[in-house]
Amino acid sequence: MKTFFGKILFGQLAVSIAVLIIMSFIFSAAVRSSISSWNSDKQWELQELLMPVISKAYRLNGSLSEQSLEKALLPYITDSLYVYVFDTEKNPILLMEDGKPRTLEEVEKKTGSIGSFISLNSPVPIKDGETVIGYLLVDNVDFLAYKANRLFISTIKRASSIGAVFAVLFAVGFSLFTASVFSKKTTSLSKSITEIQSDSQEIPFTGIQELDKISRAVIKLKERLKYEESLRRQWMQDISHDLRTPLTAVKMQVEGLSDGVLKADNERFSALYSELNHIERLVCNLQELSRYESPETKINRSAIKANEFVEEIKDRFSILAERLGIQFKCDCLIKNGQEVFWGDMHLLQRCISNIIQNAFQHTEKNGEIIFFIKKIQLENEPKIIFTVLNTGVISETDIPHVFERLYRSDRSRSSEGNGLGLSIAKAIVNLHNGKISIENVIENQKKMVKVYIEIPFAP
Repeated sequence: MKTFFGKILFGQLAVSIAVLIIMSFIFSAAVRSSISSWNSDKQWELQELLMPVISKAYRLNGSLSEQSLEKALLPYITDSLYVYVFDTEKNPILLMEDGKPRTLEEVEKKTGSIGSFISLNSPVPIKDGETVIGYLLVDNVDFLAYKANRLFISTIKRASSIGAVFAVLFAVGFSLFTASVFSKKTTSLSKSITEIQSDSQEIPFTGIQELDKISRAVIKLKERLKYEESLRRQWMQDISHDLRTPLTAVKMQVEGLSDGVLKADNERFSALYSELNHIERLVCNLQELSRYESPETKINRSAIKANEFVEEIKDRFSILAERLGIQFKCDCLIKNGQEVFWGDMHLLQRCISNIIQNAFQHTEKNGEIIFFIKKIQLENEPKIIFTVLNTGVISETDIPHVFERLYRSDRSRSSEGNGLGLSIAKAIVNLHNGKISIENVIENQKKMVKVYIEIPFAP
């Protein structure tokens, strides 16, 4: 019963049987309750019938005697009744069963001590006016003593048995039908999931809400896999290009040196060293990005003073900004600059440095780069905000892709860098459970590119 078909079939059969068992208990209880009610009503009717007869016999004879009572009650007695009449001291006067008088010994053989029987079955007082003249116990011997009652119960049992058989057969048939339908639908869905990489394979919708949720999730997964596959191919092409270009340059120069075409001077060795450095940086960045994106990577959080963090970034890029003729501003907008936030100091410095380095590559001379941090309250939780602004505009078509690995808007790969800096920055932000985004904005009537980072202020 490990298949979907088997589990549905077994489940519906189990539920059907459980319902039948519960209904049988309810039916039995209802029958017993009906019999008990019938007995109570019958006993009350008999009492109402015999009381006036006994009172009349008392008034005619001046007392209650066995002979007078037997003569008076005999026309009303049937084989299914017992009638016990007692005097005011609850001593037996007349004991009748099956339409015949019985002795005390005969009755006690069936009922036990008559006193105990009376204590368990309280007799009804017989009154003549307001005077109690005796006591009466009357009842049916058994509900099933009547043939009509026996036929009724027998019919009910037979009808219930037939109904139970048909109910089980219907449950089995319905279970087989529904389980087979579900099984076909799940088999079709399973086949589609197995062949998810095939573009021609359509993901079916079954009309069952839960299975359709799976279908929609599979469609999204298929689209994601297709997208990831295109990224992987582009990534491999980009890696191949970024490695092939410097390797080809190194190879050609080494061949030229070997053939004596090129002079082995300091300038030549400097060019070779530069190409080898480019290869090393690419490999190291790829390794670093892979480590940051790994689920096993843990960060070392520590308390970081806000103003010291800003000063470190300022010192790192001030000389580069001066050399390139770009105005570089840094600011800490947290009121108490000595206030600390929590994060991995080394990783956050790397993250912001990568973003600012990218800003320098896309900012023209006499342009402006601004970096500042501040603290805000979002959803009752403090956040530390890092913002980097640089003059210029980024293409709207590039915005969704700038944090992808090895992505560069210049597809010729002629620009500096290897397209991994922003990917590494995003991976570091993710390690801090933060968010990163990029957009075009207007600041001080200037078109600028804004990178916005938000991470939790506290650990």
